[in-house]
Amino acid sequence: MDTEDRYRQCETARVRGELTVQDLWLRYLALGGNHDAFDIDGYLQGLLPLKTSQEHVLAVALNERLEEVHRAALLPLPTAPPAEADGDARRAVIEELLGREWSRPRPSGGTD
Repeated sequence: MDTEDRYRQCETARVRGELTVQDLWLRYLALGGNHDAFDIDGYLQGLLPLKTSQEHVLAVALNERLEEVHRAALLPLPTAPPAEADGDARRAVIEELLGREWSRPRPSGGTD
């Protein structure tokens, strides 16, 4: 991927992540980035280059934000029914298959 595509992708991700340049810069700085907000803005506009290591930090900051934004759009997974409800249903099927007399407790003290 060439540099022109890279800065365009970063700018698109910034807009999609609903970040201002200042917000992105703060995230970038928190991850160890060492450029100022003007440099980041210049990079996003295709005016200033960044070293590959700094592009990496910027991409991580953008990816974290995109994950935050899009995680909210994910569907929650259904929860499993309570274990006792599953056990009751299983017990009913077993009783039906084996017959009611097999599932009843036997009186203690009797001879077999």
